[in-house]
Amino acid sequence: MHPTNSTRTSGIPSHPTPVREAWQAELDAAIRRHDEGGMWVLIARQVDQIAAQEAMATLVSRLAYRISGRTRFGEMFLQPVIAPAACEVIETDTAWKAVSFAVGDALDRWLPSKATKTVFHGIRPFDYVSAWSPAVLRSHLYRTVPGNDQGSVTTLIEKVTLPTEAPRLGFMCMVLTSEIGWPMLSSNALADLRLREVVAFALQEAVGLPPPIVLAPGRVQFAIVDGVCRWLSELDRACKLHGWSATPIATSVDVVKVTLYLDSEQVPMTQFALRRHQIGLRGVNEVLQRLMSLAPFMDVERDASTPSRFLVAHA
Repeated sequence: MHPTNSTRTSGIPSHPTPVREAWQAELDAAIRRHDEGGMWVLIARQVDQIAAQEAMATLVSRLAYRISGRTRFGEMFLQPVIAPAACEVIETDTAWKAVSFAVGDALDRWLPSKATKTVFHGIRPFDYVSAWSPAVLRSHLYRTVPGNDQGSVTTLIEKVTLPTEAPRLGFMCMVLTSEIGWPMLSSNALADLRLREVVAFALQEAVGLPPPIVLAPGRVQFAIVDGVCRWLSELDRACKLHGWSATPIATSVDVVKVTLYLDSEQVPMTQFALRRHQIGLRGVNEVLQRLMSLAPFMDVERDASTPSRFLVAHA
């Protein structure tokens, strides 16, 4: 991943735009100094957990900085890709090299005016993206800042094990940058459809198999939810879900671990992680609601030290 602008910067100043409320300014400062514990202390103090976690998801995925006297606004965006079984387009260099030019051209035509893009190499698997802590997500943003010497960050990934016949979920990752405010995506449904079709066709041509399902790019907290919900529906069609459970992790208030029970002798059970700093409480609830529409909930003992409001919002 290489930024196209080579202008150098001596550093990244504090947030150059006003934040609406004082607690959000404190949250933004905690995010910038990679104080994850401090972030969650501030979130826990808020009465409206849905709004608070939505604000956190937005702030973590955005970075504003100044170069040559001008403010630039960068934000992480993701484009979900659901690949059918045996369609090796996720985490495959060969397929990406074959489609990267066509995908880049299609994105240029789709981008809002006066916005530039930095696209990550390859289609990253869901378990890679779901392993991002706030510091890792921020490191990807910093790497797009011209002249920033951002070192590599080690990420521990728990692979999502799936049966051979199961679809895989991945994401094209990109940072969009603008000088006129935070990048705003077009609401043009035809433009979204064209981009999705071009990307799907290019990927199909690269591997010669049935085309993957490609969704429109979106902000992190929406794209992950859209991708996971569509993938769960496709997974249920390929190997029936018998049930599921979801539980907070005692060692991390950020993580909800979801367990799926599959109609498969090869992989009867698998797990994946949802992170609240990425999708907020709203996003967690949307994924759990999709699961409830597909299969029964199988109750498991929850760590009593984890407040229930951090898992599912009360109606």
